Amino acid sequence: MSEIQRYARKLTYNERMFIAGDEICPPLINQLFFDGEGSFDPEKWRDAVARASDANPGSRLVLRGFLGLSRWVDSGVTPPVTEIDGGSWDATGPDGAPFLQKRLMPAQGPTSEVILITGKTPRVGFRTHHAVMDGRGTLAWAEDIFRVLRGEDPIGSRSTVSDMEIARSIRKEYRKPFPRDNIAPTGLPEGNERGITWKRILIPGRFNNFLGQVAVLAAREAWKHREGPVRFGVPVDLRSHDKKLRSTGNLSIAIYVEVRPDSTPESVALDIKKQLDEKRDCMIDRWDPLIRHIPLKTLVKKGKSMIEHNTRTGRYGTSGLLTNMGKIPLGIFSGGGFTARAMWGIPPSIESTPFFLGTATHEGTSEMILTLPKVLAGNGRMDRVLENISRGLVPA
Repeated sequence: MSEIQRYARKLTYNERMFIAGDEICPPLINQLFFDGEGSFDPEKWRDAVARASDANPGSRLVLRGFLGLSRWVDSGVTPPVTEIDGGSWDATGPDGAPFLQKRLMPAQGPTSEVILITGKTPRVGFRTHHAVMDGRGTLAWAEDIFRVLRGEDPIGSRSTVSDMEIARSIRKEYRKPFPRDNIAPTGLPEGNERGITWKRILIPGRFNNFLGQVAVLAAREAWKHREGPVRFGVPVDLRSHDKKLRSTGNLSIAIYVEVRPDSTPESVALDIKKQLDEKRDCMIDRWDPLIRHIPLKTLVKKGKSMIEHNTRTGRYGTSGLLTNMGKIPLGIFSGGGFTARAMWGIPPSIESTPFFLGTATHEGTSEMILTLPKVLAGNGRMDRVLENISRGLVPA
């Protein structure tokens, strides 16, 4: 691979924050899974990953450079494919799955990997460092791997466009900051246990305005514990601004929705639509670009200080993040003797985010996966908030 032809792109401020977050609360990675039927031929998978990664060099990145000169470059090394015994893992939480704690290393690599999980329910996992891909980028890479497994050519992507470049080409205004005084849906922190945990539940049926319903129900949970503002971040895929764009990179920026006591799922949905119509997903904070030039140690120190403040006060930058992957077309994620029946992912989070709920729908079933800091999850609170939200949902 010649230096001229080698894929490379600048490290963005968002990606630098993800690297710092991974140092504070590892691993900060996308973990997407397909539950299904069939068996695995590891050699076929390794060949498919090699071919798909050739077509998507964003899956083989390693970090080079320093501060503002930092960049991702294609290592040329195929991401590993590992077969794992998942017989003791029921995929509803972290118990029985120590392999989910394995870190992906930006400087040394790999920053992406595939895991073939055997057991009663075969599963395929795609793990990517959040500093090199977002969820949609990970799905693009996964789709090409399955295409090769089915005997098709990968679509591929060599795009180097960044979230910053898309955003600033569309909106020049900066986002107005709001107070970092939001309350959490699970109440005040308890204890001092570090780290995060998660839980997955499946709900029969489909739900209109899933995101709006969840936002209102989660806010009501927060107000059971104390009064205070509730604002949720909603990550938005900037690829929507260019329908021809295919990228494995980080192209998501959040909009922020305030939920008030008189809010309804419909008013939340209208607020989201209004913000998207006004392209507020392309607005960044004024000082965000400077993050590229701040030493990683400084960002880590600041991040840890923020977590200590959050734990002491029970107040956060947001009340949490909400994301809805929508209806997943499972047919394109099958091949090589494996047939996907469900798709889900663990929301990648750190302790300064008090609540991160991901949702998806497939074949008449809805998924809800919640990630919480451990200081907010104990004494049955994770189970309770998930149960209350799921019971409050109104079916389509």
